[in-house]
Amino acid sequence: MPIIRRVTLKNFKRYENVSFNIPGHLVLAGPNNTGKTTLLQAIAAWSLGLARWLELGADNNPRRNGFPWQDLERAQFSAVALRSFDLLWHNRKRSEPLEIGVQLDGSPSLAVLEFRFKAQGLAEVRPRADFPVMLAKIGGMDFSTTFIPAIAGLNPIERRLADREAIQDLLGQARPGEVLRNLLVLTHNDTDAWRLLNDTLGRMFGIELLPPSKGASLECEYKRTGEGATIAFDISTAGSGVLQVLLVLALMLTQRGSVLLIDEPDAHLHLILQKTIYSELRSIAAQRHSQLIVATHSEQVVESVDSQELCLMYGTPRLLADSRERAALMQSLGVLTHGDVLHANGARGVLYAEDFTDLDILDAFARVLGDEVALKLLTVQLMLKRARAEAPEGLGELDPAKHWALLKLVNAELPAVELLDGDAKNKGDESVTGQSDRMQRLRWRYYEIESYLLNPAAWERFIVAQFGARADADAATAAALGELDRELEPAYRERPLAPSPLEQRYLQVEPVSKKLIPAMLQAAGLNQFGKSRYFEIAQHFDPSEVHPEIKEKLALLKFAFGVGPDPRATPAEASHA
Repeated sequence: MPIIRRVTLKNFKRYENVSFNIPGHLVLAGPNNTGKTTLLQAIAAWSLGLARWLELGADNNPRRNGFPWQDLERAQFSAVALRSFDLLWHNRKRSEPLEIGVQLDGSPSLAVLEFRFKAQGLAEVRPRADFPVMLAKIGGMDFSTTFIPAIAGLNPIERRLADREAIQDLLGQARPGEVLRNLLVLTHNDTDAWRLLNDTLGRMFGIELLPPSKGASLECEYKRTGEGATIAFDISTAGSGVLQVLLVLALMLTQRGSVLLIDEPDAHLHLILQKTIYSELRSIAAQRHSQLIVATHSEQVVESVDSQELCLMYGTPRLLADSRERAALMQSLGVLTHGDVLHANGARGVLYAEDFTDLDILDAFARVLGDEVALKLLTVQLMLKRARAEAPEGLGELDPAKHWALLKLVNAELPAVELLDGDAKNKGDESVTGQSDRMQRLRWRYYEIESYLLNPAAWERFIVAQFGARADADAATAAALGELDRELEPAYRERPLAPSPLEQRYLQVEPVSKKLIPAMLQAAGLNQFGKSRYFEIAQHFDPSEVHPEIKEKLALLKFAFGVGPDPRATPAEASHA
């Protein structure tokens, strides 16, 4: 049986241009909506397209303008369920060519099929001009694929279908629940296949299938194994995990020498059985001389697969480098969200901060300063994360360094910066390199970013804005600044950008967001003004009142993410750069 060794896609669904190698069996691993099923569908579409084109028979010889085209009707296109053929094209750009290439073991080159859109229900297919002639002449070397989708349920009544093509059509329409009993009839016709099926069901679920009825309306029953087990149950009463395994195994056992494209064989299975299923599939594939290409987002399946058979489905599909990368992949499946994956592919970098309120304040200061580069970075270009955010499904807290390592599976060149409070002494020294080889860190010299909000003039404008009238705001302002005077020297009002050594010490060790700022707000009568709105205080600063360290940090962030020069460089160094 021919084995697929390489696949290329051009303008197929989510993939504009991608190529990847296949060592033998292959497991496509990644979260939901990362293109795993799309790759299975592409291989199925190539196989179906070639089979339909070969139906031209004697008329399929190359002509002056290339091979002849063959029509593909949507109703017969079982590789992908479609309402319109243009949904196969990347961004639905049906005016551009769609190409799927497959290289089979023993073939010296790629065999590329071209697809051309004609109407919603009609497309055309033909081999590209450089298609291996021998592969075309001998009917694709008896190459065949079987697409096996996840099962969602079982029809209560199932009629016997006329042939295997009718079964394949329903599978291509993602309707496996309408053909499972038909597949079991086919399996029962093969003594070895029926024995292998029951051996696996006995090990995994402790059940045994009874011979199916073969009338017009099919009936399939099972009983539990073990002493005294005599009661028969219809398979419609079995759990969804049992039905999923039945579907996968029945298709494998009735498709000898096929490339099996299996979408989530672990669906509906308990964790222990998720770990078992891949070894069972490999065992049967070896006996039936089949190749497995499996899509999964199960950590248990990934753990049971040799790293050389794992394809990472973040961005461009690629084979895993080693077992360490497999361990990172397993962790990422439980941590990274679909939003993380999408954002990491397009972001200039990832910025971790103590809280999103810190980022809101930094954003407000960038607006005050008119720093459009920093503002675009913070609002559009960066992936913003809390340093101690809870991981999905109660998996604890995300450590920035570990989370970033998982994101680098998606985008290996993604730089990261951790913006730390001044009290975070357990982290490494400040280091901003502008590179993506290690975590970059910035630390506030004061306790926290809120420490830079204590400008009396800005507070006066802020309070006036809250009250809407100067007369009402005067007493509130005096009360708020009175609280400031209790903690800092009264002379601080005149030199907020140059505090005394004692005041600096206070700002370095006291979390003003927890004590001083709430006290000032309460004194002003703004009791409901919570921390999530502290950025509004920053909005009332004049540019000249913004602390120099705020400007410094913005400049370093721009350098760290590649949109500004290194502010620490001497003029000579900057000129050289």
